[in-house]
Amino acid sequence: MFVHVLLYESGKENEGIHSLELNGNTVILMFEELDDAERYCGLLEAQDFPKPSVEKIGRAEIEMFCMESGYECRFVEEGFIPSTDEERLLISPPE
Repeated sequence: MFVHVLLYESGKENEGIHSLELNGNTVILMFEELDDAERYCGLLEAQDFPKPSVEKIGRAEIEMFCMESGYECRFVEEGFIPSTDEERLLISPPE
């Protein structure tokens, strides 16, 4: 299965992945749908963050990267509707 992640400087030496800090954990978002990932990028850009690119990558690869790096990964499925303030951050970046 493939997911969409947000990368900065994709393919370059200083490539980085977008993350959130939630409850003391670094969280990497994995979007099921390209449109959701692109919308999140637009919301970041609207807040004057550098705009990341959306990259399609194997879910297992991102999960392994997170495990090796001590990060948590969160899967944002198609049609995801948040039920808590923390879950809202999975579809809309903090201000």
